[in-house]
Amino acid sequence: EESSARASHPPLQWGALDDVVMGGVSESGMETDALVDGIPCALFKGVVRTERNGGFASMRTKNLDPPLNLGAYDELRLRVKGNGQRFKLMIRTSAGFDVVGYSKSFDTEADTWQDISLPFEDFVPVFRAKTLSPEEAEPLDPSKVVSLQIMLSKFEYDGELNPSFKPGDFELAIGEIKAVMKEEPAPRFVYVSSAGVTRPNRPGIDVEVEPPAVKLNDTLGGILTYKLKGEDVVRDSGIPFCIVRPCALTEEPEGAPLVVDQGDTIKGKVSREDVASLCCSLFSLPDATDTTFEIKSTVPFSEPFVQPETFEERTIEDWSGLLVGAQVNTGVTGKTINGVYTGKEKEADVVKVEVV
Repeated sequence: EESSARASHPPLQWGALDDVVMGGVSESGMETDALVDGIPCALFKGVVRTERNGGFASMRTKNLDPPLNLGAYDELRLRVKGNGQRFKLMIRTSAGFDVVGYSKSFDTEADTWQDISLPFEDFVPVFRAKTLSPEEAEPLDPSKVVSLQIMLSKFEYDGELNPSFKPGDFELAIGEIKAVMKEEPAPRFVYVSSAGVTRPNRPGIDVEVEPPAVKLNDTLGGILTYKLKGEDVVRDSGIPFCIVRPCALTEEPEGAPLVVDQGDTIKGKVSREDVASLCCSLFSLPDATDTTFEIKSTVPFSEPFVQPETFEERTIEDWSGLLVGAQVNTGVTGKTINGVYTGKEKEADVVKVEVV
């Protein structure tokens, strides 16, 4: 099982670092809003020339402040489309310009999207393409990532040549760079939001039959709008999360039959005690990681729920069974993207179709 982290920092700012620093004439750039095969990506491209003792082109990020802490993760995973050449990814853990970096080479297949795994333990300490011994440099500490650098070079390390290098024009499409855990964690942050957060301004919705918070969202200062923005912050945080959207909260006792759903369409009520019990259990449920879902009781508003004498508190296994039975999936938000209601589809899949 695996779990990935999304970026918890502002978008990376890339700048060219080519062989012109040593007298060469190569050049490169990074288009951060490119489309390749209909897929949004960053496009590293340029020309590598070997004249005047040159032979490399690269893009390096502006230093991250504070550093990005990836200490809980095992590797970086790249989604790339290359040209059949060997590239390098470098990580630096200090803010200086001409300092030790940690490098890992990776091979690409021409005109093919690939998922490239780069375990942190395989990154080699280097200085100006010379590998360093354990006495000269500590191993990579992924909890202190200050900058990243992507490179196409004529050279590998210690004077060895890149076996697949070809001078001239090149392109490397980067669809994703993410940190990955080999073992899937349970949620580390549980956010209690609200059913209805995606319904204001949803195409075709009749607010007159929706709960008051939806109908009066603007009058109430955009309360649901801001709750949804809070959800988005959590989803983009890089922290393994779960977002719970309860329907109208009541002071009734826990134990009523419950329904879990996605797509943000259900209406009803649910006990605060049930929601509290669920939230406590979610920290032990890996299947709930990075999911967003709604929950309600099957008991109508008009019928007060009376807890039966035989009631027993729900266990972690009970909550797990409820989520598994509801087939709760990651990536489903029920948001409206570019005028399209995503429903129970994964948001990324709907966006991809729209782009194509």
